[in-house]
Amino acid sequence: MSDKNPYFEPGFDKKVEISYDNLPNSSFEDVNLGGATFTNVNLKGSNFEDVNMDDTIFDNISMQNTRFTDMYMVNSRFLGVNISGSRFGCSIMNNVEFKNPDLKNSQFIHCDLTGVEISDCKIDGLKINGIDIQKLLEQHDKD
Repeated sequence: MSDKNPYFEPGFDKKVEISYDNLPNSSFEDVNLGGATFTNVNLKGSNFEDVNMDDTIFDNISMQNTRFTDMYMVNSRFLGVNISGSRFGCSIMNNVEFKNPDLKNSQFIHCDLTGVEISDCKIDGLKINGIDIQKLLEQHDKD
């Protein structure tokens, strides 16, 4: 008998593509979503913990109040995503693109944000380590 099971295919060989689904309050824990694509999906209130999201694309997603903990995101893209009220904690985020996101009231705690560039963004109330960035920039412009 062959060692290969015709009904089992390893998950790491698959690319996840989820479109037009309603998955609020979902939980993703200790999974590999590398290369996955989420399009027009409702993931409000979901929890992502210890998840690999290399090269993952979120396109037009509702992710308000979502929690991201111990994430590994490299070359991931958030395009037109509402992640207001969300929390990113203890995550590695290298070369992550946020294009037209809603990040209102979101938190990034113990995240590696090396090389982050913010441009053409509304930053009212943006704080880094308790420092109001808008006030800091206003002071910088005066000098």
